Amino acid sequence: MSLFFARMRRDPAFVALVVLWVLSMFAAPSFLSYDAYATNTGTRLLPPSAQHFMGTDQLGRDLLARVLVGGQASLMVSIVSGVLSAAFGIGVGAAMAMTRGRAQLVCTGIIDFFLAFPSRVFLVALVGFLGPSVFNIIAAILITTWAEYARITRTIVRTEREKWYVRYADVSGIPFSCRLRSYVLPNVIPQMLVFFFQHLSDIILTVAGLSLIGIGIQPPTPEWGMLLMGAKDYMQTAPWLLMFPGLAIFVTVVIFSLMGDILRDIFEPRWERGGKEAQEA
Repeated sequence: MSLFFARMRRDPAFVALVVLWVLSMFAAPSFLSYDAYATNTGTRLLPPSAQHFMGTDQLGRDLLARVLVGGQASLMVSIVSGVLSAAFGIGVGAAMAMTRGRAQLVCTGIIDFFLAFPSRVFLVALVGFLGPSVFNIIAAILITTWAEYARITRTIVRTEREKWYVRYADVSGIPFSCRLRSYVLPNVIPQMLVFFFQHLSDIILTVAGLSLIGIGIQPPTPEWGMLLMGAKDYMQTAPWLLMFPGLAIFVTVVIFSLMGDILRDIFEPRWERGGKEAQEA
């Protein structure tokens, strides 16, 4: 963590951007002058101005308030589904790599089964079958993405399993759960954390895409994808309705991608040192 904060101090502009963006999603809506749900037909489709920084939509609602409140829904669904998917996939992949014989073959077959399906097509079909709700979206993302974490974790843990301290722990009779928790996962989590932040950008696009085709987060919640769907009929007359939600998605995806790159730069030197020490040994 000290390396992480040291790198953050070297990138103050990025830190300021992340803090400002996150605070704007969760804190700013309570200080805004306009309600994200209040309609006013007398102020419909106003262009951006000092009064309405991002303009108003077809029902006279302030677009800035709706983008910020919509960011809460988009980020919460994306983060919760991503964390659940990562936790489940890492646990399954680590347990599978530490086992041998028939149990490993069964687990490998299950992972290959889920990886064989086109994930986006499977996700859309699953949400369409379960119904468009926040719980169903989170469940569908978990079902369709956990196998990616399991596959990567299995590969990393197989490498960790062959290291001398894990072998000594096995010979000394330390229980499987303790070996996994104390000797293997601490070396796996940093690498999977990099993948998590990079994958989170993809989940944000997925959640917005589901709302864009009408099976994601439902009204009246102003989720980013839903805002884009409502703006498609006003692309010529009110382009700001399309531009600002799309810009919010773009900025968020870039931020999480950059976070993944920063974590990779922090952790990679340690992985390289570990690899060199293993070669020298």
